[in-house]
Order: sequence, then structure tokens, then C-alpha cells
Amino acid sequence: MTEPVILLLVGALLLQLPLGVVMYFDAKRLGLKDPEVYWLGVVVPTVGFVVILYYFSERKDLPKKDDPDQGGSTR
Repeated sequence: MTEPVILLLVGALLLQLPLGVVMYFDAKRLGLKDPEVYWLGVVVPTVGFVVILYYFSERKDLPKKDDPDQGGSTR
């Protein structure tokens, strides 16, 4: 019984790692605030799938680095 579980977790990680890398560079390209957060959220097993779905459904509306509406510094 443990062998299928281990294979499932390894398969999930093999799927999540490349998606996390793609999301990190996409978030960086879009100029989003803290692109590392999306990468870290994706590499957590099983929870990462929720982060992947959220990111790709909301990626156009996520806070940008230079977005004044997000409470950044007003210098």
C-alpha cells in the first residue's frame, strides 16, 4: 500500500516543480509583488495544486510591484 502512495507523491512533485518554476518566472515577468510566494506555495505537496489554480485564475489581477493601490510607499 505504501508504494502507490510514494509513487503518487513523487508524481505530484514532478508535476509541481516545473509548474512552480514557470509560475515564478511568469510572476516576475508580469512584475508582481513577491513572485517567490507563488513558487513556495506550489512546491508544498498537494496544497500546491490549490495555489496553481488560484494563480492562473487571478494572475492578471494580482498586486504588481508598482501598484499604488496596494499600500506601497508613497515616496
